[in-house]
Amino acid sequence: MSLELDSPMAEKAGVRGTWRNIRWLPNPSTGELLNLGVLFVAADGSPHVRLLDHFDRLTCMYDSRLASDAKFLIEVTRDALLAGISPPANNVVLSEPKFASGHSIHEVMSMLFETTVPLGTPKDQPNSARGQSPSENTSSVRQFVLDELRKISGPNAGRIISSEKTMQVNDGNRVYHLDIPLQTRKALGTIVSARTGKTTTELTLHKADTDLQIARKVYGTDKLFMYVVRPAVASNIERVDSLLDEFTWKFKRLGVQMKTYADAELVAPDIVEDMPV
Repeated sequence: MSLELDSPMAEKAGVRGTWRNIRWLPNPSTGELLNLGVLFVAADGSPHVRLLDHFDRLTCMYDSRLASDAKFLIEVTRDALLAGISPPANNVVLSEPKFASGHSIHEVMSMLFETTVPLGTPKDQPNSARGQSPSENTSSVRQFVLDELRKISGPNAGRIISSEKTMQVNDGNRVYHLDIPLQTRKALGTIVSARTGKTTTELTLHKADTDLQIARKVYGTDKLFMYVVRPAVASNIERVDSLLDEFTWKFKRLGVQMKTYADAELVAPDIVEDMPV
């Protein structure tokens, strides 16, 4: 991926545009700026945002109160930037625009985020591992897909994306929460990342299936969808493909339509087609 205007890769790239870091000034008296994420504006003018989605490093460096402030700022900043307006908070600023290009928007966003947002590295992953083995958890992949869904669906996105992100089930003794971010009257769906380790991927797939199965029994929904974003390239790509093929076969027999994608940008259009409102 190219980050500079004069790169020879620019002519061959499928996506090009300008990018900026989204920076936060938590304490004006110190003047320290923290990179919370990346804004990429494609050549067609469409904005794309990726922001911090876990806060263990921030909590370790400062405290839980500051991390809580960051979570709130991230939500309002994401909404503003995707709407094409400036961040509403005075202590959130954008860096100078630079050129970037790549094969896909997701590739560009992932590379920029991994390169320029140190706080985005999980606490148990050393900085030296950044960029060596692309790994994205379900939270970051899901946020990207949901942002794309909001762009192509407009006002109808709110009729697909659950504002609560979960479904509540009360068994009479306590309330349980099912992780199902996509909910319409006739279908339920979830988004999962397989861009993690094998064990994590297996556990995530099993949990996603369990939540969908319980929701079907409770709410009587027939159509269940699981959208899985897999690595585009990896040293163990054959093992990943074999694992996902096995899960696809098993889930089909349980009534879950599992679809896999190497490019996260292709997920949102399928959601719109599968889950009409």
